[in-house]
Amino acid sequence: MKKIYSLITLVLFSMAFTACTDRDDNEIKPINNKCLKRTQGPNIVGNDIYFVYAMAMPYGSGQLDKCTVEASIPGADGTWLEHNSYHTNSSGFDVAVPVGTPSVTDGTVTTVTFNTDTCAAALRYYYRIPEEARGKEVKFHFTATARNGRTVSMEMGPYTISRQYMARDITLSKSRCYISLQDMTAYTLEEAREIPERIDLVYLWRNKTNQGVEFGHTFAAPAADREWLDNLEVPESMNRDLHIRKEWGIIDGHLTDEPDYGTYIDDVDFETIQLGDMPDYCVNMKEKGGMWIETADGRYRAFIYINSLRATSGGVISIKRYDMQ
Repeated sequence: MKKIYSLITLVLFSMAFTACTDRDDNEIKPINNKCLKRTQGPNIVGNDIYFVYAMAMPYGSGQLDKCTVEASIPGADGTWLEHNSYHTNSSGFDVAVPVGTPSVTDGTVTTVTFNTDTCAAALRYYYRIPEEARGKEVKFHFTATARNGRTVSMEMGPYTISRQYMARDITLSKSRCYISLQDMTAYTLEEAREIPERIDLVYLWRNKTNQGVEFGHTFAAPAADREWLDNLEVPESMNRDLHIRKEWGIIDGHLTDEPDYGTYIDDVDFETIQLGDMPDYCVNMKEKGGMWIETADGRYRAFIYINSLRATSGGVISIKRYDMQ
């Protein structure tokens, strides 16, 4: 992050220096601008697409007046343009410097008005992806305006918005162990009895072995053989089936706060994976492992990441789901 902002600062100074030393006063470009997209991986509804927009005028040629960003699809609540610029101090830390009034969003346009005398700034823009954009493309038009009325603009995108759904940090316990891919959450038995047709997966922990296989933290379809459900109560009305493949080594950057390894599950992964010959249970799961899942009716494919597991029953999972129908 510090290297990125140092680069932005260098770009700003180089733009201003070039304009001051090599300019033709009759044909000077009044403002220069650069933009950098900071977020990686698929663009998921509810997450942000994050940019840094740098703009600079030749020193002594005027001051910046406002910065606007127009999105082709209105952003959700949480879309904003930061009114701070940043520099890196002698200790290597980014320091925020207020340069304008807090941003205002009107429909597709977000604006910061400068209230300090500055000819250079680098502002951060966060676009909160709305449900309306799912499966579509979105692009952005960045504009810097000087107090003398001159402007410069650039376009970023288009960027495809993923079709997948995501839910993080779902708590599992001995009682909250009935999982719905449709609802992206876990229920108690009492809650699950009301919606048996939406329960795709059950979780249990057993300190035992079966046919030489350690149970431990186990996930199974409600329709799985009872030997894999042990003594967990699964009503007859709860009878959905699925295919599960255990996975190790995929640490999706969206599903965890661990260091970003640059690995993300994208739409194409869901579209191409083959799970039809997999069993409907998965035993002895470990932290930081995962499971690929496909419902037997072909409606959903999902990836479940195991964020954490307790020594006995319970843990935390996160889910990405892709609707196949």
